[in-house]
Amino acid sequence: MRPRLKDDAYFTRVDEGLVWLTPAGLLTVKEPSVAAMVERLAPRLNGRHTVDELTARLPERTRRLIVELLDVLVRQGLVEDARPGRTPTTSAEPDAAFVQQVTGDPDAALHRYRNGRALVMGPDPLLAHCVGALSASGVTTVETVLDEGGTAPEPEDAVHAIVHGGIDFALHLFDSTGLSHASALAGVCADRDIPLVQGLVSESEVLVGPCATVDWTSVWRRLRAEDRKPFEAEPGPPTGAAGRVLANHMVFRLFRCVTGAAGPEDQRLFSFATRTLETRCHDVLPHFSVRTARPQSRVDFVRTVRELRRGRGCTEAQFSTRAVQAIDARFGPIRDLAEDELPQLPLRQARALVAAPSWADGPVVVTASGPDFATARHRTALKAIGTYGAMTVDPRRLHMRSRSGGRLPDEPDDVIRAIRAGEAEARLWGIRLDDAQPCLVDAREAFPVLSEGSTLPTGLGFGLDWTTMTSVAVLAQCRATVLADPREVTGPQVGQEVTDTDPVSRRYRRLLTALGHDLRLVDLSGRAGVPTVAVMVNGAAVQVMCRLRLVEAVRACLEAVLVAAQSGRPLSCTGRRVRESTAQWSPPQDASLDDAVSALRQTGQTPVLVPLNHDPMMNRITPYAGNVVLISE
Repeated sequence: MRPRLKDDAYFTRVDEGLVWLTPAGLLTVKEPSVAAMVERLAPRLNGRHTVDELTARLPERTRRLIVELLDVLVRQGLVEDARPGRTPTTSAEPDAAFVQQVTGDPDAALHRYRNGRALVMGPDPLLAHCVGALSASGVTTVETVLDEGGTAPEPEDAVHAIVHGGIDFALHLFDSTGLSHASALAGVCADRDIPLVQGLVSESEVLVGPCATVDWTSVWRRLRAEDRKPFEAEPGPPTGAAGRVLANHMVFRLFRCVTGAAGPEDQRLFSFATRTLETRCHDVLPHFSVRTARPQSRVDFVRTVRELRRGRGCTEAQFSTRAVQAIDARFGPIRDLAEDELPQLPLRQARALVAAPSWADGPVVVTASGPDFATARHRTALKAIGTYGAMTVDPRRLHMRSRSGGRLPDEPDDVIRAIRAGEAEARLWGIRLDDAQPCLVDAREAFPVLSEGSTLPTGLGFGLDWTTMTSVAVLAQCRATVLADPREVTGPQVGQEVTDTDPVSRRYRRLLTALGHDLRLVDLSGRAGVPTVAVMVNGAAVQVMCRLRLVEAVRACLEAVLVAAQSGRPLSCTGRRVRESTAQWSPPQDASLDDAVSALRQTGQTPVLVPLNHDPMMNRITPYAGNVVLISE
């Protein structure tokens, strides 16, 4: 064998080893010693030397390693045998070589592309650049439909060309006024299995995607409000070099789709910056508005709750894999999830930026902490998805009526504004937690974001299963009830043995003591009805937590105080008057979720859980986000 490194295989050193760039994608070799060996060997992989010649003067162990390495590179399609008489695995023609690497059938694929009938729709000069790029890539028949701004052709012109003109594949460039036309055209091409690559154009940026996986309504609605402005301004397609580079990008995307060489990256939206020529890939989840929706009936709601109760939930690993789909700086329900500049010792912290609807103030920042980065990020992601659910309202799913008796607006955002202004009454179903019966709840109670100047729900709950979600929400309301009581509350000091027997709490307390804080833990379980602890510093309560077990309440309290302390912020008071009593302390019994619900019932109100599930795509990540509201019946 005379090994030769293929012309379209490239590699580069990285910290963990070596990365190969091939037509089939990236291949990572996580072994620094192998990376060094490849760097020394690569210049001699030119087909002039046999394996024996390459390894003749090497020790036996090194020779075996190189033989094994060459075997792997051959199997991965990065190295070929260049002996005389051998049929090369790559074609002399670059395009055919590329297609062969990915599909194994270059002749049929290239024939389909070069002999196909192409259609280009869009404004000049982009249209001319695309026609030129198609012709340069070998396409012989190209038809055009020119968009001249104010005299743009009717949508039916392009559809007619697709349906009756024998078109095999197409490119379409449009501005923000043509979103509905673009979606309609994409539907026509998808029905006929015609490859179509489209671009939403502005002077500073172009968004490009294949019609098979990119829905332009979702792209527009998921896009940050500030990022829509260049597209809403007077449209001006890129010119000059930027226009020619963009045309080649789009034609290459189309080439990959038509020849079957498209990979996972080709299914994503990419943004093209016309000033820097930089491209970035984006994940865009379908927006809930693109699906049909109607007010949920009592029967449908009962079925939904039954399915949630019976659901098996998901593991942390499964959740992490799903949650990544929702994170994108431009289009994601979660704009960002990172550690940023947060203090990371002794506890790790993460921060998420959660997208808010256009009619609400946003985005919203949420943070969470944990003993390690994985835990902190997991808790933050869960909290972010719960927060997003609490701000996402599909008015089509609400039971609505106009307070004046008039007709409600047709546009969803206008309906939301009517609810926020008090001009419309909206309700939705919730489940009473004491008797598991459905009841209608005021939408502004379930979604406080529907009230002007509102905050997130007090009883927000989230988790990977029904029990966790409900427990988090109910205990949040228990805590709020304790903090809202205007009377002074008293309780005995929590015994030292609680922190001594829990390694985590013991560590947290030692760290806080080392930082100069003299803490006292007061047991307020008698007043709350569930294990509840207040942390006292200098006679004032700086944190209160409710949990189903006392040790969990103590740990949660100390962790919250430690996070505040490591951030350098003064420990602020809760505003709740708490006094340590001299009564003898007796550890409270562990509580159940039913006990917590009963404790809320003692306030004279009924706890009702409302699922926050108006975005089906986020529901697939975890459906367990809800808000427990307290209603008077």
